Amino acid sequence: MISESVLAYRRSKILIAAGAMIAVIAVLDWTITKDISLGFLYFFPIFLVASCLKQWQIAVVAAICAILRQVTEPFDVLFFSRLFLAWGSFTAAGWLVRGVLANFQKVKQQLLEIQARDRLLKDSEEQLRVLIETSSAAILTLSQDGGVIQANDAASRLLGTEKDTLLGRNIGEYLDALARVPFTGSAPVFRTTMECSARRANGESFSANVCFSSYEFSGEPRLTAIITENEPSVSGVPEDQVDASVVLTNLEQTVLRGIFEGQSNKEIAAQLDSSESAVKSTIQRLFTKLGARTRSQLVRIAIERLGNQLHTPQAAKAAAPDQKILSQ
Repeated sequence: MISESVLAYRRSKILIAAGAMIAVIAVLDWTITKDISLGFLYFFPIFLVASCLKQWQIAVVAAICAILRQVTEPFDVLFFSRLFLAWGSFTAAGWLVRGVLANFQKVKQQLLEIQARDRLLKDSEEQLRVLIETSSAAILTLSQDGGVIQANDAASRLLGTEKDTLLGRNIGEYLDALARVPFTGSAPVFRTTMECSARRANGESFSANVCFSSYEFSGEPRLTAIITENEPSVSGVPEDQVDASVVLTNLEQTVLRGIFEGQSNKEIAAQLDSSESAVKSTIQRLFTKLGARTRSQLVRIAIERLGNQLHTPQAAKAAAPDQKILSQ
């Protein structure tokens, strides 16, 4: 930024130069010729002072130039009319130049602000890139069809394949449950965590904890997943122990859907116009029915059991037994 002292110094130099130009033009117009007027040269010092003076100050300088022009004018007719016209022309020209310069300064300032924002954006992008690349957790970005768009080094190590090979592959080859997550334009935005089985490129299976969320980028649905490997002792109940024949009530399906969308017990209760204790009771029934131990395991089960129902909102229609729970 230019300091006030620098601006004052520049302003004084401009005014001195403009004053010298006015004096030289007046002397030349007085001594050199009596037949041709050099009054048009006064526009140049007026253009010069327009860069640092206010409008009324420009009008004063224009008046001085107009008077000098008329004093040295070889024509004596219509003195006051010509004086007024000269002053108006000088003033209008000075104001026009001042406006152009002011707009130029605004545009210049806006360009500097845009450049500063671009630098901040590039710095943020670089910090985010470094954070992703140095993360110990596998981070993947998926397209709507399940293809891998972006992957960090940790993802290639976890899945046992090179990053270039991983890009463009369908995530279903490694995490079948993640490939079945609906995140089309009609599906709700969700941020949740699930436990599921996964496999590496060499066919080795392992238990994974997946934190994933959906969003839109340039009008296209995207899904970002952060994947970590569970220790064998923390893997919980294997997926093949889930009994697909277990029938869930509408209420249980709605609560299961809310867990998939990452809603808290309070949010699910508000959706059902019920109490948190009733929701907790329903979740305990889901744990018992489905053989799950954690909410993240219920997320995987929700993907398997509800399937396409997760694409569109669904209202709960409580049956008689469920109505008793909601009324508690």
